[in-house]
Amino acid sequence: MRSWLRFALVALCLAGPALAGCAREEATVETWPEGLPRPKDAAEAERLEQTGTRWTNRQARQLYLERVAAIAGEVERWKAEQIPAEEQARRAYQLRHDARMTARAMMSDPAERAALQERDRAKYGNPDGPTFDWLLDRNKAKGLEGEAAFLAIVESAQKTDAGVNQSLGF
Repeated sequence: MRSWLRFALVALCLAGPALAGCAREEATVETWPEGLPRPKDAAEAERLEQTGTRWTNRQARQLYLERVAAIAGEVERWKAEQIPAEEQARRAYQLRHDARMTARAMMSDPAERAALQERDRAKYGNPDGPTFDWLLDRNKAKGLEGEAAFLAIVESAQKTDAGVNQSLGF
């Protein structure tokens, strides 16, 4: 029985950093190469790519993780400003979505980008990931209503896929 519990605890910890009580080793964040631009959005990444700028998938993920991590600070600011939960959810969703699209635009291999789009099409019905309405409907299907449904979107906007992170060394 004890080994089963240990296995379950390890599995839960590997499932993602959002689960309380699971200490995860901090990933090594590489120093960003001097002179390599950090695009502010997907359009800028595409323009830079057309002029010869290239990023590794790890660099794209690093930028994505930094932007997703920054959402927490924004959420604290919105709370202090007493921004309603629905507006917080819409803003957090948009920040996360924009980070996703920028990272994808930075990806060096179009086939890998296409594979992610196909995965998202199959999972969410949209090649660019879940829409705000998809997330809201999913939360309502889980029994969440009103503010709770919106706050769940705020929370989910701050989480990333642990498996992808791990595969890239994060």
